[in-house]
Amino acid sequence: MTAQKTEEFVYKGKRYQSLYAEPLDQYLQTQNIEFQPIASSCWRGYACLWIISDNKLYLTGFSGAIRIYTDDDEFSPERSYEIKNISLNELFPNQQNVFAEWFSGEIKLVRRIKLTGNDYHDTVYKKVIHLTFEKGILINEEIRENKNSFLPKWLRFW
Repeated sequence: MTAQKTEEFVYKGKRYQSLYAEPLDQYLQTQNIEFQPIASSCWRGYACLWIISDNKLYLTGFSGAIRIYTDDDEFSPERSYEIKNISLNELFPNQQNVFAEWFSGEIKLVRRIKLTGNDYHDTVYKKVIHLTFEKGILINEEIRENKNSFLPKWLRFW
């Protein structure tokens, strides 16, 4: 299985990736939008850039591909459609920084440097930042450092 492209976050001036978090998904569940997979590494069909500023979560970058059906037969298994690339402005017209008031939950942030592993299932990161949001507002931050004594000595300096 191909590892999936992660969401990108800017937090306290540093760029991070998320582990299994897709904050936009809570918004998309209320919309009637069907995304087209971009590649085998992005089955959700879109990529986002998020910024956490003043303890608020903002969507600031977006690119994706949607299906636009070209016929009215919604029950046909061979229904015709076209693929259209969309930007943040098309998803949220006239907004550059979209406050994610729809999102409540936890986001785990990591830096690109990993200590071991080839994919998400066996990767060990040096530090994981756990952020908890309530309606787009950061309410808790917990930093968990890996005590990597189980790693070979040559990996411990990371």
